[in-house]
Amino acid sequence: MAHLRGMAKRQRERGRHDDDYDVPFTTIHVGTIKGGTALNIAPKDCEFRFEFRYLPFDDPDLLLREIQDHAARFLPEMHAVSADTGITFEELSALPGFDTGADSAIAELGRCCNDGTVFNKVSFGAEASLFHNAGIPAILCGPGHIAQAHQPNEWVTLEQVGRCETFLRRLIARAGAPTA
Repeated sequence: MAHLRGMAKRQRERGRHDDDYDVPFTTIHVGTIKGGTALNIAPKDCEFRFEFRYLPFDDPDLLLREIQDHAARFLPEMHAVSADTGITFEELSALPGFDTGADSAIAELGRCCNDGTVFNKVSFGAEASLFHNAGIPAILCGPGHIAQAHQPNEWVTLEQVGRCETFLRRLIARAGAPTA
């Protein structure tokens, strides 16, 4: 976990940055830790979950390989205590980094439907990256803000819903479809 923290610091201080993203660098953090059953018993298992939220120019396989190589250094000492010890890694989910490109046709369509309002890149995961990497032009849009997401009483304002409706009406009009 300390090595992951060091990797995160390295990304923040010396990694590549793109200031168009809301978080301009790849982030790495440990989210949960579980292990042991009582204070006076050596734990049989310890599990921690970590994630990389990487920007498109960083390679998640290299990041994972670095932490796997670091963890492997502990195996000889662990096996000296008990041969059946080990370290395993399990990928729970993965989304590719996402950058449509400010000059792309889909980004221009988004700007037109958004009445030219400035928008930027986001560093959180979304299905748009899967479409983009499958060759389907995609942007991420909709009401709300990530600051209100993933918490109790998640919310969007009526103004945000209204702006979303206006966006969708402009998109329908540009597509030539009849509006209701």
